[in-house]
Amino acid sequence: MTVQAFTDADLARLEALLTPLSADGSTMRADEVQGFFCAVASGPDALPFADVLAEVLGDAPGFAGEAEAAEARELLTRMYFHVEQQLSAGQLPEMLLYEDDDGEADYWPWCNAYLYALDVVPTDWFETADDEGFEDLLYPVMALGGIFEQEDGEDLVTFTDAEIEGFKDELEEAVLAVYGYWRAKENAPVTQRREGDKVGRNDPCPCGSGKKYKACCGKA
Repeated sequence: MTVQAFTDADLARLEALLTPLSADGSTMRADEVQGFFCAVASGPDALPFADVLAEVLGDAPGFAGEAEAAEARELLTRMYFHVEQQLSAGQLPEMLLYEDDDGEADYWPWCNAYLYALDVVPTDWFETADDEGFEDLLYPVMALGGIFEQEDGEDLVTFTDAEIEGFKDELEEAVLAVYGYWRAKENAPVTQRREGDKVGRNDPCPCGSGKKYKACCGKA
């Protein structure tokens, strides 16, 4: 499938289409879309793309018309394949991080959308990985995405300012490491297990020839 490149002008147009809807409903902003796409494109399986678009657009009020809706879907498709191509090349697209109320880069929406993808993809990443080291790879995403925060009461884990800054520095490497983890799992050799009893070299050959195995099918 050939998809047009996703340009800076495309990003600006997508932001213009999504931002008003994100303010009024559950449509994702462009920074959240990028985090969500990075997770969907990284895992051991993927959602049907129609479901991916449905998660991004949510139940916000509609676009101004079908032409505008179709334009948004096309731009989102191109953005997704751009993310996928960058990850497969061992890179991340330039991270979209908007400013928070203090004028600092806000990592929470990006990371939270990444973690949201883990709730909607078909495979449970943690159960499938069955590996404590995998959770360590995701730790910067989890810490910056608020997974340890509680709405009421004490947070599950608290971090110092220095630790938070460290997670920010590690984020891109962590996302790439997770992508690499699942690709390595996909390419791992499958162990072929023998079915039935092992045939000894001096046993009768199972082919029924009457010869010993070493002189028949087991002959070097």
